[in-house]
Amino acid sequence: MSLERFLIALVLGVIFISCGSERGNSSSGNMADKSQEQKVKAKAHPGKILYMQFCLSCHMENGEGVPGLYPPLTQTEYVLGDKERLIKIILLGQEGPIVVKGQPYNNIMTKLDFLGDKEISEVLTYVRSHFGNDADPVTIEEVKAVRNNLVP
Repeated sequence: MSLERFLIALVLGVIFISCGSERGNSSSGNMADKSQEQKVKAKAHPGKILYMQFCLSCHMENGEGVPGLYPPLTQTEYVLGDKERLIKIILLGQEGPIVVKGQPYNNIMTKLDFLGDKEISEVLTYVRSHFGNDADPVTIEEVKAVRNNLVP
């Protein structure tokens, strides 16, 4: 009898330890997953989050825009050119006909002047460094200077 009890206790102990270690592995696995997720988020450009919130619906995930409706942000004179003009488009919006990459557009871009200088800097830096673009970042100071020079 005592040998039977010993074997039962041994089997139950093995099962208990086995279940406990599986739980431990899954929870440490979850912690590893969370840690990896945090690393990925930390690597994501802060401007990308803003782009996804405010620009994606018109300019699309790849920055190609919608032909005839919303201009592309890929390799365009508006994105790669004068930073002040680009900052003003964010602060004042855009209305009326424009030509981008040889194609006419005549739609309204709502102003995003409610964004802070840092946020505008981040989203424009993201756009100027993604979608095949390779341009200098837009600094907070540049945004601040343009905003301060706008006539109320």
